[in-house]
Amino acid sequence: MSRHPARRALMAAALVCAGLGLVSCSTDPDTAVQSSDSADTPTCKLLRPVSVEFDLGQPAVSQMSEEGCTAHSHEFGTLTVTPRDRPLEAAATGQGKRSTMRFGDHDAVMLMGSLNGVCKIFLDTGEKNSLEMRLGRTTAMTPQVCDSLKKAAAKVASELPAPAGAGS
Repeated sequence: MSRHPARRALMAAALVCAGLGLVSCSTDPDTAVQSSDSADTPTCKLLRPVSVEFDLGQPAVSQMSEEGCTAHSHEFGTLTVTPRDRPLEAAATGQGKRSTMRFGDHDAVMLMGSLNGVCKIFLDTGEKNSLEMRLGRTTAMTPQVCDSLKKAAAKVASELPAPAGAGS
């Protein structure tokens, strides 16, 4: 039995961890499972169905915020989800073309940046809170990135409870 597939799998895991800058990654399969279990934050639990649907790999705690979670694939890009303790309009700030939209019961604001392959969508989660979703991909123009992020936002919104007063 050849050990080459095992070596390739370990190398791939190491490259993914290095590429994401993850401190808690390990190429030892036993500790890798423990690391992903310890990173099972509420945001990572929310991101997991999206990660499965879009083949993004195992979500991990974001380097930008301990409350956030990131998942990545070469095809889809790097998707980061971060809860914000501000209402939608206060959280949805920044540069880019601003569009309002709705995903199920959730109002949303999309910021399409200039042609740099980055898009953000902010979802209203109620209780004066929101959720920021950021997708970056260097291999696509910003409108394509935003189209992909809209699909991910629809999936995340379907996993969220309706904000108070929605659907009335």
